[in-house]
Amino acid sequence: MIIGIRPLCTQCKSKPRSYGYKKGTKIYWRKLCDTCNRKKKKLKIGGVTALQRSGYRKNSKCELCGFKAQDQLQLDVLFIDGNKNNVNATNLKTVCANCQRLASVKHLRWKVGDLEVDV
Repeated sequence: MIIGIRPLCTQCKSKPRSYGYKKGTKIYWRKLCDTCNRKKKKLKIGGVTALQRSGYRKNSKCELCGFKAQDQLQLDVLFIDGNKNNVNATNLKTVCANCQRLASVKHLRWKVGDLEVDV
């Protein structure tokens, strides 16, 4: 496969163009980058989430099992009521990935193994 340099957007000239399609070993690029494509279609571009605006800071350990993280990436924020726009401090808990998964399984009221493969 031939790997070339990804061309820059023809409009902003700063970001790489969006992937178009591939035919054989040749890659065809769109004229614009993802951001310029979204602006052209008047779609939302990035932004700050409600959680970031709230100023919530994750604890250094899981509030459910007490797991001490070596890195903040090992911890997630659990929205107790499931509403990601409800950023009240009483609705947010810092949890490890394992507790996050367990909480979502309990919330949905199904267990791993309850689902069957579609035929």
